[in-house]
Amino acid sequence: MIFLAIYWWFLAAYLLYCAWDNTRLFEKPPAADLKRKKGPLVSVLIPARNEEGRIRPCLESLLKQDYPAFEILVLDDRSTDGTFNLVKGLSRRNSRLKVLPGKELPPGWLGKPWACFQLSKKARGEWFLYLDADTWHHPQMLRRTVQMAEEKEAEVLTLFTRQVTQTWMEALVIPVMAYTLLAFLPARWSLRKDSFFNRFAGVSGQFVFIRKRVYRAFGGHETVKNEIVEDLNFGKQVVLSGHRLVYGDGSELSFCRMYTNAREVWQGFSKNFFPAVAFSPVYFLNAQAALLLDGVLPFAALGLGPGSMLFAPALAMVLVAFSVRSLQAVRYGFSKGSVPFHPLGCLLFALIGFNSVLWFWTGRGHWKGRALRARV
Repeated sequence: MIFLAIYWWFLAAYLLYCAWDNTRLFEKPPAADLKRKKGPLVSVLIPARNEEGRIRPCLESLLKQDYPAFEILVLDDRSTDGTFNLVKGLSRRNSRLKVLPGKELPPGWLGKPWACFQLSKKARGEWFLYLDADTWHHPQMLRRTVQMAEEKEAEVLTLFTRQVTQTWMEALVIPVMAYTLLAFLPARWSLRKDSFFNRFAGVSGQFVFIRKRVYRAFGGHETVKNEIVEDLNFGKQVVLSGHRLVYGDGSELSFCRMYTNAREVWQGFSKNFFPAVAFSPVYFLNAQAALLLDGVLPFAALGLGPGSMLFAPALAMVLVAFSVRSLQAVRYGFSKGSVPFHPLGCLLFALIGFNSVLWFWTGRGHWKGRALRARV
C-alpha cells in the first residue's frame, strides 16, 4: 500500500506539470492577417474511403476558405458507397476541388498511408495539409495555419482539433483518449531528437501541415506504410529525421466528430488500441494498468475513508483528474458533462483495449471492409 501511495503522490504532481506545460506549448494560431493577399500554394489532401455520409461538410467548409492559394485533392480509396460521385459532383462546381481514383492496395501497405502517399504524388503545393474526411473548418483556417507555421518556423505543424461528441459513449471515451495524450505526454521533451521521449512524438492524423520538401526528404507516408496508427509513428519519423515539428491548439479552427454512436466508438478504438502499443503484450499491460490504477482505482480508494494511508494520495489523484479534465473541457471544447464520469470512461477504454487484443489475435477485426491484421 505504501508503494501505491507514493506512486499516486508522484503521478499527481507529474500530471499537473504536464497539463500546465502542454497548455503553454499548444498555442492557438495567430489572428488572421486579412491584409495579406498572397501566400504559398497549399495542397489540401483528403484520403476518403466510404465517406459518403461525412465528407460533404468538410469539403464545403474548405471551399469557403479565404486563403488566396490552395487546391483540394480527394483520393477515393476504392469506396463501395457513393463517395466518388459525391465529390465529383462538387468538383464540377469548383475548379479548386479534384477527386482522384485510388489504385489497388499493394503488398506491404495499409489503406490510409497508401491513400496519403498517392495524394502526395499529385499535389502541387509548397505545403501539404492532410485532413480527415470527418473534419470541418473555420473559413480562416488555412490563412491562420500558414501564418502560424511561418511564425513558428515549423517544418511540420499539427493542430489538435476540437472533438465534437453527441452521444453518451462518445462523451465518455473520446475525452479520456485526449486526456491520456495531453496530461501524460511530456510533449515539449518528445519534440527533441536527442530525447528519450521522442518515441512519443506523434501527430494528429486529423490535421498535419507539412512542407513538401520535408515530406519528400524523410520519406513521408512510405515510412509508416504498414502502420495502423500511422500518425503516432509519422511524428516520430519527423523528429528522428531532424525536422522541426510544432504542436498547436486548433480547437477554434477545425472540428471533428470521429464517431457517431457507441458501436463506432467501440470499433474505432478497438482498431487503434493494440496497434498504438506496437502489438506488445508488455506495453498493453502497462497501458491497461495505467488506465485502471490511475483512472479508476483512486476513486474506489476514497471508500476506504480518511483513516487509510491511501486516502490522501487517492484524493489528490481524484482532484487532479477532475481539474485537468475540466481545464481540457474549457480549453479544447471537450464534454463538460462527462468530467464527473472520468473513472467510467477509463474503465470503458480499458475494456476496449481488451477487445482490441482479441480482434488482432483472432483475426476478427475489420474496418471499412478490410481485414485488420497485426504487423509482423
